[in-house]
Amino acid sequence: MGTYLTGTYSVLHTLGTTDFDNFVYDAVYFSTATSMTINGVSVTGAIGETLEITVDGNTSIPIAGVLLLGNPIAPQTKVKTGLITATGGTEQYQFVNIKTGLPTNG
Repeated sequence: MGTYLTGTYSVLHTLGTTDFDNFVYDAVYFSTATSMTINGVSVTGAIGETLEITVDGNTSIPIAGVLLLGNPIAPQTKVKTGLITATGGTEQYQFVNIKTGLPTNG
């Protein structure tokens, strides 16, 4: 299994609650026999079938009858890095230590 495919999920989202900005989905559960576009490919699932795959929000289209199982995205991976100001032709950069999640200039 990959890094995210641990088999332990803390959220179960439906079509109306899917949130790719704050969650990573590592499995798709078909509660009905239907087809869904997952990572750019049309996949037909049987009732009760679970497909363990990391779902890309840019190339997947959630539909009714399909549940997405996943976990919240770690806050330290959402810290903005790089260019933080650009005023008067002066640019300032701030980077984050990936081990601690803290700014490297502080």
